[in-house]
Amino acid sequence: MVKHLHSVLTLVLGFFSVAASAQAPATVTKPDDGYYRIVNARQRTDGKQYVFVTGKIAAQPNATKADATTLPGTVIHLKTENNGKNPNWLDVTKLRSQGVDVINGYLNPAIDKVEKALKDKLNEKFGIFGGFAYGLFNTSVIGQWDLKMHLKPATTSDGRIAYYAFATVPSMQPICDFWHTYGISAGSTLDSYPNLKSALDSGNPDKVWDEVLKLALAKIESSPYAGTDIANVVKRYINADRINQGQTYYLMSGGLKKITVGNKAFDPANPTGTSHNEYDGTLPKFDFVNNNTTDQWFGPELPVTGDAAMWILEKVDDTNYFGVKPSTNMRGRDGKYYTTLYVDFPFQIKGDVKAYTIEGVEAKNADGYYFAKVKKLAQQGDVVPAQTAVVLECNSTNPADNQLLPTGDESPVTSDNRLCGTFFGEAINGLTVKDGTGAERNVTRDNIRAFNINTADSRNPIGFYKLNNTVTTIPGNKAFLVLTNAEAQAKGFVLEFEDGGTTGIETIENSKHSTEDGVYYDLQGRRVENPTRGVYIVNGKKVVIK
Repeated sequence: MVKHLHSVLTLVLGFFSVAASAQAPATVTKPDDGYYRIVNARQRTDGKQYVFVTGKIAAQPNATKADATTLPGTVIHLKTENNGKNPNWLDVTKLRSQGVDVINGYLNPAIDKVEKALKDKLNEKFGIFGGFAYGLFNTSVIGQWDLKMHLKPATTSDGRIAYYAFATVPSMQPICDFWHTYGISAGSTLDSYPNLKSALDSGNPDKVWDEVLKLALAKIESSPYAGTDIANVVKRYINADRINQGQTYYLMSGGLKKITVGNKAFDPANPTGTSHNEYDGTLPKFDFVNNNTTDQWFGPELPVTGDAAMWILEKVDDTNYFGVKPSTNMRGRDGKYYTTLYVDFPFQIKGDVKAYTIEGVEAKNADGYYFAKVKKLAQQGDVVPAQTAVVLECNSTNPADNQLLPTGDESPVTSDNRLCGTFFGEAINGLTVKDGTGAERNVTRDNIRAFNINTADSRNPIGFYKLNNTVTTIPGNKAFLVLTNAEAQAKGFVLEFEDGGTTGIETIENSKHSTEDGVYYDLQGRRVENPTRGVYIVNGKKVVIK
């Protein structure tokens, strides 16, 4: 995804600097602050173009439009503002999905740390100059670097409106110039980095960048990014002249191959017969491409990638909707379908859907059932707050009938909700989550109860049950219960609504009771031999005796 890739790029590059703006309109129309899907402009034959966030530092343009309809990881909160210096650019101020905001959670804090560390060192080193050299460096070097992530408009080959997402590696030339002008090389500031110091002493900005890149990679390999796809991309580029100082890099889907043909440098009149760049779009993955027109051996890169380096912003709305798709197995005897959901964004219920929370669990009744106490939170037209784990009641398994419109910001609301959730699939043991109260709960196989149907019970009640021994992970964007030691004595909890009824959540499919003609059951599923006035279930249907 754009945001995650740039978060890692920040660790590698340290700063974003000013980039050339070619072939862009005179002004940029700023997209509304809101929820979008980011779609690669290259139209793949398999349809996998939608960016799908699968982890805190993992995402790919690997979902089809049909997939994206029900994948919360394709919903991205985007906020931009017009660049104050270049009217052709947009500065991205929020890029958030699945609980991760790369701009405010990764990018800006990383920039602040790097800038502070650099300034502290300079202040210590140049204090003898009365602050003159420090101030000059701060304005003439750091001050010239642009610390924003940018978008700029582009037009696809078939005339669609798209954007380039780009960053620029800061030029090391000002560092070299400053190093020599103010006699820094005479000091011992970088004695612990002899290769970097040697590169600075030689005044070679390319060598300086090579050493900085190696140091950056070492930082990545000692961080949570170690072993990730993006770390491997960076490794591949070292000593390959792919991430170079002073150059602009565009985010793209796919990859770029450099093809060497004999000893022949690139000839635009004979592109395939000479050394050249070739686009490889075999897999839906992220890569970088530059627009360096000075590469005489392989030629410029960006023109080769075409639409693959462009991204379309698709607003999540009534047309490009987000919806849920309950399993056909999770059908209550009232004909409703049930599922759970845990997402980062708040949403307005557009379809005929009801959202419920769980406020607690109760001890077993005379029939041996334990209950999870259900409370209605929202229905059609209402808004469910961000990061609220819920049980959803739907009339259909068709996502088009169960639309949920992302709206508002991601500020959570504290409640008595006992449901927990996680944005990504996680190993059960060792997982720590929060419920609606904000209390942290450590998850184990013994204390977690997942939403399911109890096929071992002839009534097949829907509720929260202990997991099968073969299950080792809990899926992302689903709600579950995490119990106390005392509560965990129960293997499962049937849902109990506020009116005391369980009608809505007890399925009659494959139920032994559903085939017994003339047998009456109360709303708790207990057999009644001599029914009087009230509501009963007979052959799976409600019957009212007056």
